[in-house]
Amino acid sequence: MNVGLTDALVRLIVGWVFIHLTPVLKVKTGRVLRWILIIIGAILILTAVTRYCGLYTLLKISTL
Repeated sequence: MNVGLTDALVRLIVGWVFIHLTPVLKVKTGRVLRWILIIIGAILILTAVTRYCGLYTLLKISTL
């Protein structure tokens, strides 16, 4: 566990926004950008729920 509560809440909100923003972008952008936003959103939500970020481990960062 290396993601603090505030960091996890921000990740959860941003991930939710990314996933729910994709239908709005459907008209203006291509399929690739929508899938990138969905994948990034899912990763942010997963790291918020587990409160573990592999990138933080590699960079020796902790927001606890």
